Amino acid sequence: MRIGLDARTLAAEERSGVEHYVVNLARALARLADSPEIIAYSDRPVSDPELAALLAGPPFSARVVRAPRGWLQVALPLHLRRDRVSLAHFPSTVLPRLLPCPAVVTVHDLAWKRFPETYDPADLKMQEEALRSARRAAHVLAVSEATARDLREEGIAGERITVTPLGVSPRFSPEGPRLTPDAFPGAERLADGYLLSTAGLRPRKNLGRLLEAYRQVRAQLPAPPLVLAGGMTEHGRELQARAERLGISEHVLFPGYVSDDVLAALYRGAAAFAYPSLYEGFGLPVLEAMASGVPVLTSNVSGTAEVAGEAALLVNPEDSEEIAGALARLLTDDSLRRDLRARGLARAREFTWERTARETVAVYRQVAGD
Repeated sequence: MRIGLDARTLAAEERSGVEHYVVNLARALARLADSPEIIAYSDRPVSDPELAALLAGPPFSARVVRAPRGWLQVALPLHLRRDRVSLAHFPSTVLPRLLPCPAVVTVHDLAWKRFPETYDPADLKMQEEALRSARRAAHVLAVSEATARDLREEGIAGERITVTPLGVSPRFSPEGPRLTPDAFPGAERLADGYLLSTAGLRPRKNLGRLLEAYRQVRAQLPAPPLVLAGGMTEHGRELQARAERLGISEHVLFPGYVSDDVLAALYRGAAAFAYPSLYEGFGLPVLEAMASGVPVLTSNVSGTAEVAGEAALLVNPEDSEEIAGALARLLTDDSLRRDLRARGLARAREFTWERTARETVAVYRQVAGD
């Protein structure tokens, strides 16, 4: 069995949820003793030395497919045919209109169906095409039961969906380097502790309510600084302005995009992690924080509640007072923090990328008839 993998995200300079999924899935597939042969197709060389080395050895072989136009619709299908692949896996993209083999697609969430107003027209068009692709695929991998449920509501038969939960990288653990004062501007202010959110600066992440909740907490007790990590966006600038209006801007840091190493250190040093998102397909940062030994507050809806289980404080994400109350408890209740830390570490151990890889390969074999 020979698998063709759309690996363009491996060449990304900055990594969000989808990029982390592909990177960690590739690493786990490389460690499986019975992994099938995988050809990783990208539109440019992978610059990360570790990933480039990974793709240079079994079970991988790398193909850089150059095409000024029509990479997905023309160039990739031609290479899939030439290489006689048994199946093509698209980790997060639309399918070519014509394929020489069956396709498996991964669907991470259907946030655009819930919050279309937060997407520009081009993004919405692409998301609609991605859903049509999921309907055409031989099989769909959903990252959570919540996403699988959303897909069934869109008319995709349950027997064509397999839930393959994400894992958490070993880089996220309580042990390891701590945040250095020069990690980013303002990091020198965090030596005595801080609250953290790595939700990404987008509207559905609900950081506006988190800022309001933080303002309420600061009115009651001497709360540490709040760090909102993620690449700066237009919504991020709106959040900065909102923090100014709330009178808390000097206590809120926006470090922007941070490297994987800095991110791991950020988790380790946090007093608590807050992720009150309105909707998530999975909510990987919740798992990363738990694996780092940090007590977690997150939403009682969608994929975040599913991932957290009984190992986090769950709140109504639309109620800033409830979020504030939970934040205050995390900052003042030592017993609660210890309990959530222990529960979180145990919960995180249930999610491994090896499991994700094995369940993914099982779907490959099922679809390819191997």
